[in-house]
Amino acid sequence: MSDALDEIFCCDSLKGVVADLPEPAAPTIYRADNGVLMMVVGLIQSEEGLGYLDQAIMHCPFCGTQLQDAKAIAEKVSH
Repeated sequence: MSDALDEIFCCDSLKGVVADLPEPAAPTIYRADNGVLMMVVGLIQSEEGLGYLDQAIMHCPFCGTQLQDAKAIAEKVSH
């Protein structure tokens, strides 16, 4: 795993679960081009190919560390 990816992990549990996921699920946690930390929460295979649903994550699901807040996300997302 690259150093750039290491910086988004607050605990070994989060880092471990992401590292152990098989393709095409990996990486499920990533930093989007706009800087928002995202988690893939669903995958679906369609005639057009693989589709996914992702969601911004505010807190680590394992240790509870706040990773980002709604205001910071809103500032990064352009509509």
